[in-house]
Amino acid sequence: MARPPLLPISNPAHWTKMMAPVRFELLEAMRAIAPCSAREIALALDRPADALYPHLRVLLKIGVVRDVGERPGRTRPERVYDLAADDFRPSFSQSGRAATGKVINRSMQTMAGIVARTSRKSAAAGRLCYEPGHENVVGKVEHAWLTDEEFAHLRAKLRSIKRYLDARRTRRDGALYMTAFFMLPVARSRGAVVSRKDRTGTP
Repeated sequence: MARPPLLPISNPAHWTKMMAPVRFELLEAMRAIAPCSAREIALALDRPADALYPHLRVLLKIGVVRDVGERPGRTRPERVYDLAADDFRPSFSQSGRAATGKVINRSMQTMAGIVARTSRKSAAAGRLCYEPGHENVVGKVEHAWLTDEEFAHLRAKLRSIKRYLDARRTRRDGALYMTAFFMLPVARSRGAVVSRKDRTGTP
């Protein structure tokens, strides 16, 4: 059965459970290899399969993963799992802004943590290179003043990059890369009023 392209998640508690670090990585692996068994997910994540079953049960219960049957395994039949959709998006229309912000912040923390762990493992394996002409890593933190229209324009560009990467998710040539996108408003801790000079650098 074909997966729908998008499944909105309206329950903040379900989104929070889905975005726990191991579960988020599990879902990302399944986007590349599902339908698949727990053994195949374990190989993709370099984790023991037994440790994944509790997370799979949670994802099944909240409806983002489906049990699609059984197939012969190496020594015994194994369960096969698929995603409920190609992608997921929060849709918390019944929640207040503060509650929604907490859930989204936790999601950002999870993604940042996964990037940090991947960077540590790649550095330890000698995989990161920044020699001119041979760079295989990009890391930038940028600040810019954007109107709502400009933010929407950049968001559309990032979604275009996501579609480009999604189209290359299942192939096995080249090297496996991780990409993370973050765009969010900056809150000034002292509540400073922004002057024209702050915005432009000129009086």
